[in-house]
Order: sequence, then structure tokens, then C-alpha cells
Amino acid sequence: MNPIEEKVQLPDPETQFLVHPVDLPGARREFLTGWWLGIVATPQVYTALLAFFWAVSNNYVTPILVPLVLVVIAGWMSSKLTRGAWDYIPRKRHDIDRPMTTMTIAASLITSLALFAGLLTFMVWAVSQDLVPGFSAYPLGMGAAIVLIMAGELLVKLVKRRSVEVASDAISLVVVAGAVGIGFGVLPAGRELAPVDLLPGAAILLGVWLSWLLFTHVEARRNHG
Repeated sequence: MNPIEEKVQLPDPETQFLVHPVDLPGARREFLTGWWLGIVATPQVYTALLAFFWAVSNNYVTPILVPLVLVVIAGWMSSKLTRGAWDYIPRKRHDIDRPMTTMTIAASLITSLALFAGLLTFMVWAVSQDLVPGFSAYPLGMGAAIVLIMAGELLVKLVKRRSVEVASDAISLVVVAGAVGIGFGVLPAGRELAPVDLLPGAAILLGVWLSWLLFTHVEARRNHG
């Protein structure tokens, strides 16, 4: 049987058996481009885009639909590029457990700052508007839900003692929770939101988050078997 022809020159398995796309010039660019697009395709960035479009549009449909389309396209392109990068390497040599400390911290900070910027844009706009309480309930409900999800993920990582991810996630949680807290704080007097008002926005975010988890799990199985 003829051996499978390698697309690129891999390191000698005697000196480095496990290989990551960042080790290979031919795969690195695809992997990093997919990584950037993968950041766009996260619940945090979806919420940031929703908050932004909520401020610049005049209806309930555009803020939900446009970010969803953008995130889905980014997620599809990210998965295609990431899978292509890993395809340079035989599956038995995939280094899927390599710590990517810098990229992990960067992704966490980028998504949290994007969410902060989106919520800040919405808050600056909302302060100057005479809005009914329900109009603010969707983005704030999603913000509250993502804070709870991030807190839950942080707790899981604390239990698993993933120190690098814990540090970056803790910073992100503080940033996002602060932005959401400010959002509730700038609501006009007498127009406070009841917890039940936040449920529709929280339900949308939960659906996005569960879809994102399923998508990343399926793509991981496709990439690595």
C-alpha cells in the first residue's frame, strides 16, 4: 500500500510526533484566518452586534436577523478554513491538546471588549430616547443571560483547574458584567425591567449559545475524528 502523500513537509515524527497547524507555514494562515472568523461566530459577538443594530435600526427584526446571518456565515467560513488547516496533518498526529495561551487570552478579551462596545453603543443611544421598557428588554436580557453563562463556564474551568483560561475568562466576566450593570443603571426612573421582561432576550441568547456549543462539538469531531 502506498503511503498517503503529505501536502506539506511535516516535522520528523521521531523528534516531534504531534503537530499543530501553527507549526506549518502552509497551514498557519488558514488556521489563523479561521480563528479570527471563529471569534466573530461566538455568542458574545452576536450579542454585541444585536445591541449595535438595536440602536441603529427602527424595528425588532433587523437587530436579530442581521447579526444571526453574519455569525452563521463567519462560523461556516471559520469551520471550512480550520478543517482545511488540520487536513495538512494526518489525524493520528493532530496536537489537539496543545496549550494556546496567547490565543486563548486574546480571544477572550476580544469577545468581551466587543460585547462591551456593543452594549455601550446601545446604552448611549437608549439614554437619549423615550423608549418603552420592552424595547430595552431584549439586549439587556441577552446581556444578563451571557453573564450567567460566562459565570457558569468560569466555575467549570475552576473545578478543572485550567488556570490560563480562568484568568482570561474572569477578566472578561468582569468587563461584560460591568457593561450589563451599567445598562440596567441607565434605564429611566420608573421604567425598570421586571425579571420576566428579560426572558425573551435570554431565551434567544440561550438558543444561540446551545447552537454554538453543538456546532463547535460537531466541527471538532469532523476535524479530529
